[in-house]
Amino acid sequence: MQKILIYGVGNPYRCDDAVGIKITEELKKRIKKPNITIKSGSLDGLSMLDEILGYNKVLFVDSIKTTEGKPGDIYKIKVNPLKKKPSLSASHGIDFVTAVRLGRKFGYKMPTCIDIYAVEIEDNSCFSEKCTEKVKASIPEVVERIMKEINKKGRRRQIIKKRRWGDKENGGAKRERKF
Repeated sequence: MQKILIYGVGNPYRCDDAVGIKITEELKKRIKKPNITIKSGSLDGLSMLDEILGYNKVLFVDSIKTTEGKPGDIYKIKVNPLKKKPSLSASHGIDFVTAVRLGRKFGYKMPTCIDIYAVEIEDNSCFSEKCTEKVKASIPEVVERIMKEINKKGRRRQIIKKRRWGDKENGGAKRERKF
């Protein structure tokens, strides 16, 4: 069974920056699978290594502030540390991609799949434990998307277990066989 980590990143006291944490709080209420761990906190690149070690798949949930996005927009970003050039100038010290590359270089068991669900934010400088209305309104949608992704993986395994096979005694006619 695939070990999955869902990690909400943010600061719970910086308004919209807490959206990742709030999403993981909702997911904790709904997900009770033994192979899925749900955590949250405020991490930088190197300290994330300790959190992701030993998992097959990691879903980070975080805030994002782009130039063209609207508050509440939802993004899914696939991380491929082998394609992106590393950078040592990240705002939290060493960037995440560089940290993953270092983990692999030092022989740690790193996840084979890392994705980020990000919500476009409006305010991450105000001190508040509440998100702005547009960001708050996006939380149920992100929760549903993550739930679908987790459940989709289970259904995919069931579909893969169905095979088509030829019956030699019946002229090689194809039949569906369920395992």
